[in-house]
Amino acid sequence: MKKQFEAERRFALETRSFMTMFLGIVTLLSAAAYLIYRYRSEKAYREKWADYDECGMM
Repeated sequence: MKKQFEAERRFALETRSFMTMFLGIVTLLSAAAYLIYRYRSEKAYREKWADYDECGMM
């Protein structure tokens, strides 16, 4: 009985450790994807309005 309890506890700890690591990696990847999206969006916006900088409208 005690061995079964220890095995279940070990499995629960391993699962929790895996989920914690997995969620951390997902969070980092999401943050990186957001920063790349924001950079590209800002770059496209600046390229779109670059012609107007030269004509003095802004």
